Amino acid sequence: MRRKDHQLEFDFRQHGGKRKGAGRKPKNAEAGMPHRQRSAKKRGEPLLITVRLADGLPSLRRGGALKLVLAALSASSDRHGMRVIHYTVQGNHLHFLVEADDRECVARAMNALLSPLARALNKLWGRRGKVFPERYHDEVISTPTQARNALRYVLQNGKKHGVVAQSSIDLCSSAPVFDGWMARPSIAAIRAAPVVAAVAPASTWLLTTGWRRHGLLDIREMPHTKQAGRPRQNLAQSSRGRAR
Repeated sequence: MRRKDHQLEFDFRQHGGKRKGAGRKPKNAEAGMPHRQRSAKKRGEPLLITVRLADGLPSLRRGGALKLVLAALSASSDRHGMRVIHYTVQGNHLHFLVEADDRECVARAMNALLSPLARALNKLWGRRGKVFPERYHDEVISTPTQARNALRYVLQNGKKHGVVAQSSIDLCSSAPVFDGWMARPSIAAIRAAPVVAAVAPASTWLLTTGWRRHGLLDIREMPHTKQAGRPRQNLAQSSRGRAR
């Protein structure tokens, strides 16, 4: 009996614990959002949320897929205690700026948003399987500088990915209805926009007043990007308050 007990203990040490290659394998070709403990969030702090599409699926910025995303955002703009303030739709991912009382509200609202959207997209594409295979990632916005950086990142994200001209606004985002531009985009550009998802008005100090302390957004500003030779940092924690 003692020998058997000793063998069980030996096996446990061999097959458990931290080691190279251990753990659940990523569902996509590359590892997705890590399962780290989410940072603490206060009631008045917005969240910057990122949701990634499974590999190999059509672009979310085209035709029927874009319409489904915008319809889902409109239906979930103020639901389960979470309010979608701004958004951007990119080819294989989504970014949202949201306000919520707590993370439980965010979890319920994100499930109510993504589950029916995934079913609708699968029906459109005539397929089965995961559409959003990894859990959503979020960053807590706690300072005016972070809030401005997050607004710039979401509204100008199409420029980061090279799908929007620097002098234009992204028509697959809430940029056409954003009221914090230094110079208002042309009426012609706004009229040419697709149907913009209904978004909730901001109510937190950071997204109404606080971010404006660092100046309105210039339409030519680029979002913060990783610089060569420097480690990646959270975009909301970038020290750049305004473009130079």
